[in-house]
Amino acid sequence: MTAAKAYSLLCKKENAHEDPIYCCAWTKIMPTGDSNEKAKDYIVTAGLDGISKVWEIKNNKLELLHVLKGHSMAIVSVAISPDGYTLATTSLDSILIIWELSTGNKVHEIETGSIDTWKVAFSPDGTKVVSSTHTGKLIIYDVEKKNVLKVLDTRAKFALCVSWSKDSKFIASGNVDGNICIFDETQGKLIHTVEAHTEGVRSIEFSPNSKLVITASSDGFVKLFNVASGDLQASLELKTWVLQAGFSPDGACIAAGTGDGEVVIASTSGLKILKTFQDHSKIVWGVQFNSSSEKVVSVSKDKSINIYECPKLQTIKK
Repeated sequence: MTAAKAYSLLCKKENAHEDPIYCCAWTKIMPTGDSNEKAKDYIVTAGLDGISKVWEIKNNKLELLHVLKGHSMAIVSVAISPDGYTLATTSLDSILIIWELSTGNKVHEIETGSIDTWKVAFSPDGTKVVSSTHTGKLIIYDVEKKNVLKVLDTRAKFALCVSWSKDSKFIASGNVDGNICIFDETQGKLIHTVEAHTEGVRSIEFSPNSKLVITASSDGFVKLFNVASGDLQASLELKTWVLQAGFSPDGACIAAGTGDGEVVIASTSGLKILKTFQDHSKIVWGVQFNSSSEKVVSVSKDKSINIYECPKLQTIKK
């Protein structure tokens, strides 16, 4: 079987929301203790309608489990804790909500001030979240106590996106001015400000080994940077603006969503394109790999959710 034939669209859920879908997250929850239950895959989607939906994936089909209502305006970000049990959502209503994913119950709300929350990410231990803001500051909250633990200043006008490294040591932001900032989280110290893009940085994410960050920008580029040095490692120019890019959990590949409705899969090494999917009719706002690095979910302005088969890179090379 050739590499091209191995890639496929497994599932397409049209009109999954009443309005454009802005964000998505994918997690697998493992059974606890001596339970005979099987591990369960969940996808969370949210967007302009202000509603988050929790879907379970069974036999490559999406089954709606929960509809989460708590925001009064569009949801701009969803994040799931590393253990898969907790969901955080942020909205234009300036509220950060913590949910129990499996039940859909709201745990509590964190008031953040006028438009003082944008994108959100969990710490690796799941006890904290960091939110980017329109003031350029990154605010770290205690998930249980709801209080502010630390504020990091990017010195930018607007921090559009944020990520927390898997080793807990670093926090990175992508900013409206095209720069990225990398902080030592423990010391609260800014260690790199990199002129990464000519337009706003739409997404940023640490690699699984915490040595790289991947960025996506309105300038049409996906780029990889070394965390320790801040140096550019690789660059990929796409045909139009890129809304999100992220790593596969095994670190071998990246997925990117573009303004012309494409989902691009590329190798992390050299950012060489492996496959381009063209199954959305409008902007792809969000993409994410599953835990096994073999599937990708994408969400779009066209209100649909797509799930793709994306074979592991080492499998393709055989």
